[in-house]
Amino acid sequence: MRSILVVAALMLGGASAAVAQEGFSGDAAATYQWVHTNAGPGQCGCFGLNGGGVSGSWNVLGPWSVVTDVSSGFTNSGAPAGHSLTLTSYMAGVRYQLPGLPRTWAHGAHRVQPFAQVLVGAAHAGGGVAGIGDASYGFASRVGGGLDVPVSRRFSVRVIQMDYYLTRIANAVNDHQNNFLVGAGIVFRWSLSK
Repeated sequence: MRSILVVAALMLGGASAAVAQEGFSGDAAATYQWVHTNAGPGQCGCFGLNGGGVSGSWNVLGPWSVVTDVSSGFTNSGAPAGHSLTLTSYMAGVRYQLPGLPRTWAHGAHRVQPFAQVLVGAAHAGGGVAGIGDASYGFASRVGGGLDVPVSRRFSVRVIQMDYYLTRIANAVNDHQNNFLVGAGIVFRWSLSK
């Protein structure tokens, strides 16, 4: 136990030193999202949810950031027979900024920026499709990434974001839903220098 505390203290000290040298930075994003989901296991009954999300990140060490995300999608024409579904998630996790892709007209901070992320948290299902899971919460996670294209020093366009989106909400069979999220939006980058 003592060695775990020592390692944690050293890591926290290293992260604090890095933040002190680089200052605070991160981003805030608003995205449109489409989620491909299914009504029940063993059958597709697949349909799409339209919605959006907001996320924020704080750079903690080099290319690593801590991320929070709140997203919600809705349909009133879900399977079976046109029932409604609202799926809302509350997640947090980590993001890794991959090396920027150079563009001939932009350098440094204006490089095309790919990223990968892992988020975990909870999801809430409501509506007729949710069935026994109506108005209940379950585990949720997303694994994926995206590509931000800068248009100025502060703003970027998130041209694509794609995530595998797992939810574990009650469905009377296996309480497991495999979803796929595609999104795009606007990103505001902020920085507070020391």
